[in-house]
Amino acid sequence: MAGEKGLRTPGWTVHLLQPSDPSDPDSPGFAPIPRKGQGTSQGDLIPRHSLEAGKTPDEYLSIFQNAQGDKDSPYHGETGMTPEDGIIAFMIHLTETGKHLDDVWSPTNSSCFIGAFFSSIVHVPSTFWDRNFHYAHFGYNSPHDLSGNMGVRSSVVV
Repeated sequence: MAGEKGLRTPGWTVHLLQPSDPSDPDSPGFAPIPRKGQGTSQGDLIPRHSLEAGKTPDEYLSIFQNAQGDKDSPYHGETGMTPEDGIIAFMIHLTETGKHLDDVWSPTNSSCFIGAFFSSIVHVPSTFWDRNFHYAHFGYNSPHDLSGNMGVRSSVVV
């Protein structure tokens, strides 16, 4: 029976993402993935530094795994997104701002979907918007690939 201890009822998954302007939680769209060395810290109690581009998918996954056991980590409770989460975020960002999320030719980079990463598979899904050819590219990377324009978009699921 729904609501009994140990049983879960299927329903909605709600993601909390960083707004485009962290000082204004009502700002439209989502924050870009900063290039390496261009991240900023947000928060007073436990400052959280932006996850910058330039790490391998394995490194991003390790950050989130290590944070799960550390309630004092600024990344505690965060998880990588799946391709389905990324499609929804892309559509919301486009609707709210009129701009594409993760344009590979701009500072917003491209993102890997470590929420769909499993150590038993060989690749990690990734995406970017290509403004020159006007399409969203869905592809994959090796978990060990290091790319200066590849980043991760994370969320807190409630």
